[in-house]
Amino acid sequence: MNFLAHFHLAQPTDASRVGALLGDFVRGTPESLSSQFSDDLIQGIMLHRAVDRFTDSHPIFLASKKFLSPERKRFAGIIVDVFFDHFLAHNWQQFSPIKLDRFISEIHLLLERRGDWLTPELQALVPRMEAENWLGTYATIEGLALTFRRISTRRDFLTPLVGAEEDLTAHYQSFSRAFLEFYPEIMSYAQKFSAPTLPSQ
Repeated sequence: MNFLAHFHLAQPTDASRVGALLGDFVRGTPESLSSQFSDDLIQGIMLHRAVDRFTDSHPIFLASKKFLSPERKRFAGIIVDVFFDHFLAHNWQQFSPIKLDRFISEIHLLLERRGDWLTPELQALVPRMEAENWLGTYATIEGLALTFRRISTRRDFLTPLVGAEEDLTAHYQSFSRAFLEFYPEIMSYAQKFSAPTLPSQ
């Protein structure tokens, strides 16, 4: 899952949503992270990691890789994550009572309000995320093309990501069916992961 899905799958609290973003940028065990982050933020980070593990090992996600061009299959995790964010944006009203534009605005305001919870790297990145509307660009093929070009600039070896949206357009219905089958499962998993553990009797 990419940024939009992680924010959506987080609990509707500041800490869970900020943790959903931090999950891509911090390493360490819950114990080691406790010197830097609150328990609620760590729980959000752990949810992010759990969502990634669930996704990366899921049969639907794994089967989706076969639709990618051979030169891109080694980047399947990145590519299908972004494709699934596209379908989440495209089918947003099926999964959320809040309009997508409003949700994105709420996330931007949250990240501004809780900037002191972010790492220095994220504090520098968030203004770009907002200015370039990263969360909103997933909804269109043109936006996906921009996203893949942006990701490809992070490392030289990511160059094959440029044009990855072509694999989506070539197999659009197959990826769409995969997402619509998969996403209710990951929503249920994320909800159960975040549910409080009841004390034993």
